[in-house]
Amino acid sequence: MYKEPKHIVSSYTPNNIGKTIYDTVRKLKPKKVIEFGALYGYSAICIGQALRDNGFGELITYDIFEKYKYKHSDRNILLNNLNFYKLTDIVNVEFGDFYNFIKGGFEFDMAHIDISNTGEIIENVINAYPNKTILFEGGSKERDNIEWMVKYKLKPISPIQKEILNSNFPSISLIKK
Repeated sequence: MYKEPKHIVSSYTPNNIGKTIYDTVRKLKPKKVIEFGALYGYSAICIGQALRDNGFGELITYDIFEKYKYKHSDRNILLNNLNFYKLTDIVNVEFGDFYNFIKGGFEFDMAHIDISNTGEIIENVINAYPNKTILFEGGSKERDNIEWMVKYKLKPISPIQKEILNSNFPSISLIKK
């Protein structure tokens, strides 16, 4: 049963994008999910609850924690949040760099990418894993126009062929193969 992690700081919280994530995992029934960009565990909890309710599956959530110079995850807070939702048997937390991921070689049924996404980042994932299901933060034109995307003239995500599952800010999209 889904319980929204409202107390966890996430850009997903205001528009309950966690429910969209949960429903997507329930529907697609992946056995192995990997995630890049854990922050405090909001999406990991949503994915973990769906895997638990599916009756099978695991999530490995990767982050570089303090090595990311912008808003970054705190491993202890993340672990405490997973423990609070009793998901430590389903969700594993590991140190992992997204740029190693896009070199290829990871095995998974579905990935969730939330690492200051840009069109370039999502295209790198698609190129590295052309036959995989990718769930990612962003995809709406509103999300493409946030301050840092515009300031640094970063490649927008909205032109990439995908399904926007929830267009509420910051939006969440799916590429299903």
